[in-house]
Amino acid sequence: MASKISYSRIGFLLTCFLFPGLIGTFASFSIPAPVVDAMHQEAALDAVLTAATPQAQQTAINNLGNATDEDTAAIVAKGTGPIAARVAAARANMHIEVVTQARDEAYKIRLMVITMTVLGALFGVALLGPSKQ
Repeated sequence: MASKISYSRIGFLLTCFLFPGLIGTFASFSIPAPVVDAMHQEAALDAVLTAATPQAQQTAINNLGNATDEDTAAIVAKGTGPIAARVAAARANMHIEVVTQARDEAYKIRLMVITMTVLGALFGVALLGPSKQ
């Protein structure tokens, strides 16, 4: 008994493997973004503390606007008190903002997974087509 090749079933099988792969690929680009952002901001804040001269420190402070978010930069640049205390306060603020950013990214990833799963299921059903009994 020769069986007929069902292209819709092959397409369905491919869909079962391709959609999770695509979801994982897209998600993998979003997951490390907050961590990488935090690392760059930490380095910029460290540069303020480790500057060798007052001029180098002022340059590092001026660069914070490009390397960190506005709130974090303002805490160091416009704050009063010892520079180490301002950097510590900016670091604490930055950590709060990075956690918020990570939560936002996680929500978007979950929304993408849900959307792609539903679309994949609909696409799979469409590929199977009506039953031919």
